[in-house]
Amino acid sequence: MPTIDTRLLRAVGGFALSASILGCGGSAPSGQTSASLAPETAAPASDATQASPVSEPSPAASNVLPSLGAGTPLVDLLPAELGGAATTKFPFVGSDLSAIDPSAVMIFDSVIQQLDAKSADMTIGTASNGKASVIAIRVAGKTAQQIGDAMIAGRTLNASTTKHELDLSGKHVVKVTTTIAPLPFYIYGAGDVSFTIAGADESIVAEALSKLP
Repeated sequence: MPTIDTRLLRAVGGFALSASILGCGGSAPSGQTSASLAPETAAPASDATQASPVSEPSPAASNVLPSLGAGTPLVDLLPAELGGAATTKFPFVGSDLSAIDPSAVMIFDSVIQQLDAKSADMTIGTASNGKASVIAIRVAGKTAQQIGDAMIAGRTLNASTTKHELDLSGKHVVKVTTTIAPLPFYIYGAGDVSFTIAGADESIVAEALSKLP
C-alpha cells in the first residue's frame, strides 16, 4: 500500500488515535510518511500526493443506517459526516500499516497479539474530521467484544483507567478514560466489528453512534 500524504492521514491521526487511543506521538521510519497527531481538519493535498478517498454515499442515502453483513467493507459502515463536516475515510489491513504513525501501529499490533491472530486477519476502516473520529476493526474469527476488550487493554496498559458503561443514541457503549489521554474514547460493537469513537464532546460521539449499524 502506498504511503498516504500526512495531511490526509489525519483521518487516522486525529482524535481517535492521538487523543483517545495513543496519547503520545511517534517518529516514522525513514522514508515513510507518518500520521499527524494533531486533531484538526485535513487540508487538501496536492494532486501528486493525494490519496484516493473512499467514495461517499449520496445525500439522499445519508440518513439510512448502513447494513452490517459478513464481509461488509468497513469504510461503508462509517459516517460520511459528523458535526456538520464531511469525514475522510481510509481502509487499512493489519499486514500493511506502513502509512500509520508507529505509535498507532503498536496499538493495532497489541490487539492482534492479545487475540492470538495474524496481521492479515485484521481489517481497519477510519472516518475522521476535525471534530470526531471513528475506527472500525474486524479480526477474522473474533467477536466484536473480544476485539473491543483487546483494544481497551492495549490502550490502557500502564495507565490508571476508568470504565463506565452507558447508553448513547440507543446503543450500549463502554466509555474509557485514562491518565495518558486528554479525551475519553468509547467502544461499541456490532456483529463482528468493534468501533472506537472519540470526539470533542459526548454529543458528537452520540451523533457518530447514531450513524453506525
